[in-house]
Amino acid sequence: MVSMKSPQEFRFNSGRLALDLPATVRRRASEPDDVLASPGAPARWLRDAALLTHLPDLSVTQETALLELRETIWSLADALIRGAKLPTEVVDRLNAVAAGPAPIPQLDAASLTVYRNVDDPVQAALTIIAQDAVDLLGGPLRSRIKACSQPDCRMLFLDTSPSMRRRWCSMDRCGSRAKGAKFRQRLKNSSLT
Repeated sequence: MVSMKSPQEFRFNSGRLALDLPATVRRRASEPDDVLASPGAPARWLRDAALLTHLPDLSVTQETALLELRETIWSLADALIRGAKLPTEVVDRLNAVAAGPAPIPQLDAASLTVYRNVDDPVQAALTIIAQDAVDLLGGPLRSRIKACSQPDCRMLFLDTSPSMRRRWCSMDRCGSRAKGAKFRQRLKNSSLT
């Protein structure tokens, strides 16, 4: 019996938390699929991203804030990749979220574990994502932000390869598709000769 691996609901393979959030829109360049559109998905994403320890009931305002942060990060990273000027109003939106209340790490003396002390865990989660985006977009790694070369994907990722020649968000997904298409085209071309 062949075991089928179920697809993950969310992708956390971009290399940075701030880039994982825009990855919740798959095939952004062709037929966008918003994986946060289903009921409860934004809360599950925050939990699966290890930003929350429990599954909260998000308000419409909280879900909207998460989606707005996603599009803010996407637009800034996309502009950066294209070499365009970053829109000041979009940078201001990112900075406003990054200035929010961050969780305060606390050490539990009995268990020697760290817990996060925070009044509003959802807002703190958004702040963490925004601060990661500020650090990434304004730091030395910004030149390593890329968009997948697969024309229908365009997922953002951090190229940590030594040569900085990575082209696809994932070799298992888009890289495999691209190489398969190239192989099929070579076969087709060789059969025509």
